[in-house]
Order: sequence, then structure tokens, then C-alpha cells
Amino acid sequence: MRRLLVLWSCSLLLAGFLAGCDTYVEDIDPPIDTIPDERLNDPAQIPFLVQGVHARFADTYGGLALLSGGLSDEFFFDQNVPNATFPTYMQIDQGDILLDNNSVDGVLNDLGELRFLADNLVERIDNNMPDAPADLATEGRFIGYFYGGVARYFWATYFGLNPEQGGGVIDAGPFIPSDQMYDLALEKLNAALQNLPQELQIGGTTFSQDQLRRVVNSVIARVYLFKGDYAAAAQAALNGMQPGDPPFLALFSIEAPNDFYFGAGRGRTQFVADWRFAQYLEADSKEEARIPLRTILGNDGVTIYYGQDKYPEQGSPIPFMTWQENHLMLAELGALRGQNIGGADPLALINEVRTSHGLDPYPDGTAVTEDLILEERDKELFAQGIRLPDQRRFDRWHLPAGTWKYLPITQNERNANPNL
Repeated sequence: MRRLLVLWSCSLLLAGFLAGCDTYVEDIDPPIDTIPDERLNDPAQIPFLVQGVHARFADTYGGLALLSGGLSDEFFFDQNVPNATFPTYMQIDQGDILLDNNSVDGVLNDLGELRFLADNLVERIDNNMPDAPADLATEGRFIGYFYGGVARYFWATYFGLNPEQGGGVIDAGPFIPSDQMYDLALEKLNAALQNLPQELQIGGTTFSQDQLRRVVNSVIARVYLFKGDYAAAAQAALNGMQPGDPPFLALFSIEAPNDFYFGAGRGRTQFVADWRFAQYLEADSKEEARIPLRTILGNDGVTIYYGQDKYPEQGSPIPFMTWQENHLMLAELGALRGQNIGGADPLALINEVRTSHGLDPYPDGTAVTEDLILEERDKELFAQGIRLPDQRRFDRWHLPAGTWKYLPITQNERNANPNL
């Protein structure tokens, strides 16, 4: 009898609970941060879709710049640094990266989303928006093609199937080696050149059509440079960014912060700058314009480390392409790769980069050697994700044989992809 009473009481409680849930659910407003997929086929949604791709690019690039800096000799991880506790970052610093490394997994997921969103934007416009205003459709196609190319460039440059083999995957397809992935990136970037808007506003910067064309050509030049096609790289760089062109930036905010802030910055310092960057400043204090550092006292109360201060705020932007990088590419192609760079003098190009930051030019007659090019790129492109591919292509690897030279395609992707 007692058991029946207990069951009856529980039934009453359950009924009351369900009724209460009914009332509770009825009183909740519908979600305001979601939208049915079919409504995104409205041309009025193109600016919303464009902003989503911009945001995913920034998130992906910030993560890749941080982690690739940790894998390269640009940054290092030391548990004597206060708040440096992530074992996943230690694996990256040592090049002994497990396939279940969740720091790598997170940025790989971001990259997959960037590639999908960029490609999907073009597909929506082409297949579902026949009446889209021409200016909106052109802007959407440009963004989709440009960032679709950038996503493939990211795959080819930063990820690998094994320690020595770079490349990636698209839509759970077969593994695509870096050289072929670079070709796919170039296809998208060239399509972006065929869909240039009259102007494009990114944050507070408005790019004219000619400036956008030069930005895309500079990115194409970088892809060809990393691919090893130096003649094509020179041609693209000659059509690339010029002094006075605004930098193309990845933009962040407090809601979507720059990864350096909590991974190698004032929010939390896990990776610190290699000692040579402090030595650059000791040799020439003016280099602080390119390599801003701050000191950090180690847990031992003795060791002084140097944290990057290029991105002091959560919303600090990261340069993705600048005219200064384009100049350095031309200087390398002319001095080291035997290419015609339109009669420009490699040393003059390097000096123009230096003087743009208030640095003294190199004296006339200074030899533009591989070491000089590498050092200038090291300083100019500090904390921009370029040191890792530079180490590989100049054969300057700093870790023992067998260590990862790419971030690994992680176990989650391998498990989900039958081709892997």
C-alpha cells in the first residue's frame, strides 16, 4: 500500500512539473540570435553573410598566427612563465603534438567553418539570388572567393597529415597536399580579381577597387612564393600593394578577441617571444616600432621573459597583408631568386620598409643576403604567422628530426573523414 501511495504522489508531482514546464515554455520569447537557413537566401542578408565570413577569417587567422608562432622559433613555452599551464601549448612548442591536441582542434574547426562559409556565400548568390542588386552580389562574390582562397592557403601553409607533409581536406574529401591546395587557393583568388567591388569597407578602412586588386595580387604573390613558383610570384608582387595602401587587417573585439591576448599577451601569457627579439631591441631601440615587447618576471623571481606587446588589447587587429611585406617579397625575389622585379633595387625596397617605421636605412652597398632577408622578415612580420613557413622554405628548422613542421590534422577530423 505504501508503495502505491509513493507512486501516486510521484505521479502528481510529475504532472505538476510538466504543467509548470508548459507554462514556463509558453512564457519564453523565441530565440533572437538564429535565423532559418532559407531566409539567408534573401539578397538583403548578403551584408550579414559577408560580416560572418569576415569574423570567421579573423578568428581563424588569430589562432593560426598564435599556434604557428609557438611551433616555430618565434615564441616558446616555459612553465616558469606565470600562467603558462597548457600542456597542449607545450606539445606545440616541442613539435611533439598529439593528434587529440584540443588547441589545434579548435583552430582546425574554425578553418573548416571559414572555408565552408566563404564557399557557401558564393553558392547562395549564384543559385538562390538571381535578383540580387549587382553591387551587393559583386561584393558577396568577392568576399566568398577571396576568403575561400585564403582558407585554402591556410590549409596548405599550416596543416599537415604528417610532420613533413603539409596539406588539408575539403568537405571530408581526400587529403590534398600543399602544392595542390595552393593551386586551389590561386583559383579562388583569381576569381576574386574578376569580382572586384567598386569599394569595400572593412572596419574603419575603405579600400578602393584598385587597392583591393593590389591586396589580392599581394596575397597571390605570397602563395606563389611559398609554392616556389618565383616567376609567377614576381609578376603578382609587381602588381601588388604600394606605399600608402592601407594594411589589410583581421579585426577583433572584446566579444571576439584576438587570440594573442589570452595566449601570448596581457590577458594571459603562455607563449613568450624568443630571446633574439630582445636582442634586436638591444642592438637598435628603434626596432620597438616593429617589435614591441614587455618584460615578465618568471615564477622563480629571477628570469626575465619578454612578451609580445604588438597586440596589447583584446580588440587589437592583426595585419594580414601590407605593402611592406610586398616590398620584402620583391626584394627576396630580385636578390635571391633571380627574378625581374621591374628594375627595382632590393636594398632600396628594404630601406623603404625600414624608413616607414622610422628606422635607419642600410648603407649603400650592403649585400642583400639570405640572412638579411630573413632577419628583415623576422622583424617586419613578427607575430603574423609567417615565421613557420619561412623556416621551412629556408631550411632553418630549429627542432630535432621527426618533429612536426605543421599543425597536425587532428584525430576528430581523421575519425570523421573516411578518406583519412
